[in-house]
Amino acid sequence: MKNAERSESGQVFVILALVIVGLIGFTALAIDGGMVYAERRRAQNAVDSGALAAALAKTQSNNVHVAALNRTTSNGYDTSWGPCDPAGVDCTLGTGSNWTVEVTSPPRTGDFAGLNEYIRLVITTKVDTAFAHMVFKGGLQTTVEAISRARPAQPILPGYALYGATKTECKGLWFSGTGNTTITGGSIFSNSNASSASCQSGVQDGSGAIMVGPPPENIQVVGGFDLGGSGSVDPLPVVEGVPQDNLRPVPIPDCTGLTDWGKKSVNAGQSATLQPGMYESISFKAGASVTLSPGMYCIYGFKGFSGTGGSITGTGVMIYLQDGGFDLGGNSLVALAAENSPGILVDPSNNDWVGMLIFIDPGNTNGVKLTGTTGTTYTGTIYAVSSDCTINGTGDDIGLLSTQLICNKIKITGAALVSIEYDEAKVYSLPPAIDLAR
Repeated sequence: MKNAERSESGQVFVILALVIVGLIGFTALAIDGGMVYAERRRAQNAVDSGALAAALAKTQSNNVHVAALNRTTSNGYDTSWGPCDPAGVDCTLGTGSNWTVEVTSPPRTGDFAGLNEYIRLVITTKVDTAFAHMVFKGGLQTTVEAISRARPAQPILPGYALYGATKTECKGLWFSGTGNTTITGGSIFSNSNASSASCQSGVQDGSGAIMVGPPPENIQVVGGFDLGGSGSVDPLPVVEGVPQDNLRPVPIPDCTGLTDWGKKSVNAGQSATLQPGMYESISFKAGASVTLSPGMYCIYGFKGFSGTGGSITGTGVMIYLQDGGFDLGGNSLVALAAENSPGILVDPSNNDWVGMLIFIDPGNTNGVKLTGTTGTTYTGTIYAVSSDCTINGTGDDIGLLSTQLICNKIKITGAALVSIEYDEAKVYSLPPAIDLAR
């Protein structure tokens, strides 16, 4: 019996020793795991910060590689810089005591490969461990990445004179008049996927010709284009097939601090000079003459901004409709131009509205009607992404629309010659923007 008891006692000590070793191992692994997790978080913060610094440098035409590696250095990842493998001007490799930092602009691989707006940073770190290096040869390492995007100052939709934003409705672009439409310097695009026989993305059912040029400017639709009218279309529309959901967010105008002038109506035979500010509505009758002084006009009432003839002029103006539509009907003679110098028309939220002529709030679905007679001019962006827009000329020549017209749907009708010019120097540009894409 005594021998049996001694034997069992020895087994207990062996089991206890194994348990202690296991506990020590699990504790060491937990410590190592915590170290890896902490290092990964530290590296992710550094790579995110570095990617954003590189994007900011890109918008300022500075060296993105220098900006990224300087920022990761300031976050604890000091490196000596050299070429990547394979070498190229698009890639810089920073090598540190226990880590590497790789900067590629544009990315060489992945979803954003070759896209110039994107910058990719990768930090790979070897982690000193308490126990894992006894099990895994070479210890542990962690790899993190960040991809930033640098968007330059540019028009809301670079290269497009007309843009119908609706995704599903018929007649995103509709040409129904007897007058010709000439568009120079920019393309036109219908984002609708409508493609059935009775409902198409673009429609030309009038007798007027549509001319877009010079090349490579063209007519693009996502769905189909109905060429049922007798007028010619040059060039023939290109079916893109994929909706272009690439509208960058546009800031909402800030009317804080503007004087509220209430309702303003100008009757026939009267002349009036209006001042910038808040208005419940602005209207004028046939035979009236209205001048808008430079500045921002914020319309908040459901009657909006309307005219039934007469004339209206204004240079350096922006019209923002929180509610109501914009309708200059009849034989109105219009000469409206956006501010063309930066830093002049800046709202309290520091939004610079250079190049913006008419802004319809995205929550406002009331229509926009650009109706004018010979000599009419609109200069600047007309942004009405939730509104249907109509251009209707009543004379032989509606004049010149030097604009970028962005609406839910666009209809051009009437007997007049409609001339639309896209000139990036005369339209609104969004400020540079940076963000993390991944």
